[in-house]
Amino acid sequence: MSTTLRGIIPILVTPFHPDGSVDETSLRRVVRFELEGGAHGLGIGGFASEAYKLTDFERLRCAEVVAEEVNGKVPLIIGMAFGSTEAAIAQAAVYAAFQPAALMTLPPSTMKLDDAALVEHYVELGNASTVPIMVQQSPQIQQYAHCQLETEHLARIQHRAPNVRYFKIEGPGSAKRINALRERVPEDVKLFGGVGGIALRDELRAGAAGLLPGVGFNEFFMRVWEAWEAGNYDAVEATLGQAQELVEAVSGSGHEYSLHARKYLFYRAGIIASPTVRRPSVMVDTRQLEALGELVDALGLRIARRS
Repeated sequence: MSTTLRGIIPILVTPFHPDGSVDETSLRRVVRFELEGGAHGLGIGGFASEAYKLTDFERLRCAEVVAEEVNGKVPLIIGMAFGSTEAAIAQAAVYAAFQPAALMTLPPSTMKLDDAALVEHYVELGNASTVPIMVQQSPQIQQYAHCQLETEHLARIQHRAPNVRYFKIEGPGSAKRINALRERVPEDVKLFGGVGGIALRDELRAGAAGLLPGVGFNEFFMRVWEAWEAGNYDAVEATLGQAQELVEAVSGSGHEYSLHARKYLFYRAGIIASPTVRRPSVMVDTRQLEALGELVDALGLRIARRS
């Protein structure tokens, strides 16, 4: 699909059966739920998808299932994370068959590499791929904290590999980093925030073209985006104020907790058959999840408990 990504593009959860196997039927229902909510695009294979807990075959199969379900209705982003340039180039060619709008790519992280090596990795991948590349910088995830590139290096990647069309800049200082990169790359190169929308206001002010949040309650972010596009900044502030408690409740206690929280909401709403999160994961207080459900019900969201 030839398009320019903008707006609210949720990263899908991967539902599992109680035995930990992938639940494709529930995954299709999650896709439909987000499409019905008006998402501007969808992503699979990211942190919110527990992609780091999947086998290579499962990652490929989940991308295939989502591509079938989306069927060109909205742009699709597929996440990748490979330890070598050669493997990334090979996998990009495989994922190209699903006609994604972009491949969201994490840097090789097993070894401590210097900046020049990471720049060359992305330049070669960008120039080899037939699909636009999104460079993902996620220093809030421990495994990738040592892979963060400075603005000058990110800009150099894009200048040398024009097929690098997108950047996902998240974690501490995301808005400042987005603003710095926005000034160094062409206007048609789009930057996105993440981490559940915690810094959305500042990221939009810094020049972000949208948000790649987790799934579940994106009507809040859709309202923020529409108000932002219309220049109605009072409505942006009002909506973010309404959403703040929920955003903090889901995304303010770390990534693994957010997986439990989102899956709990989908399960109690009857959209997925089990709230299973693959192991190892964090221990979760059921009272905390129940309080989250009560908050969602009080807000009248689409993912509220269904009677």
